[in-house]
Amino acid sequence: MTTAEITAALALIRQETDLNAKALLLAALVSELFRERGFEPVVVGGSAIEFYTDGAYMSGDTDICWTGWPQPDDEQREEIMRQIPGIKCHGGVKSWGIEGLWIDLLGEIDYRADKAFSRLDTPHGEVRLIPVEDALAGRVYAARCYCSGYDEKDDDCAKKLMAAVLNGRIPIDWEEARRIAACSKYNCLSEFEAVKAEVEAELAKSRS
Repeated sequence: MTTAEITAALALIRQETDLNAKALLLAALVSELFRERGFEPVVVGGSAIEFYTDGAYMSGDTDICWTGWPQPDDEQREEIMRQIPGIKCHGGVKSWGIEGLWIDLLGEIDYRADKAFSRLDTPHGEVRLIPVEDALAGRVYAARCYCSGYDEKDDDCAKKLMAAVLNGRIPIDWEEARRIAACSKYNCLSEFEAVKAEVEAELAKSRS
């Protein structure tokens, strides 16, 4: 992207008042800057769920991992991110802030879904998301299994994504989602089915 294109993209981000749309535009700008240098960025975690649910869940930052090789080193991350006027790094070159938004540049993506990444088109380019099956199983695990505890925020996040799926807003492969929930990384199939049943009951109640 040229300096003029980056400046125009940043102006559009500044004009956007919806925080979810604003974060998506910034994620697209950052993704394109890295992609043109040969890197493959993928949005993961709660930030992927934020984009899947159109902001029903807000993560507060955007987490980006990398698929395949090469992966950007610290010098490359700083060089690429500093093309964005006004952006500032915090705590090294992995965390960046601008316009009240945060971008965290993480490591190689770790996921179990046997399918392609989801893709969202924006005026600045494409944003790739971790498959919804992995995002959903991972959030159920974080909410109800991680450290043998219960996390209310993660549970709310998992339920919002589950609701979006059950309402038909997001296509999902249920067999694949259950396979991922049952894999050794998560081992949360019973918790996954419990969240699904709870959200189904909540949706049925709201429709009655």
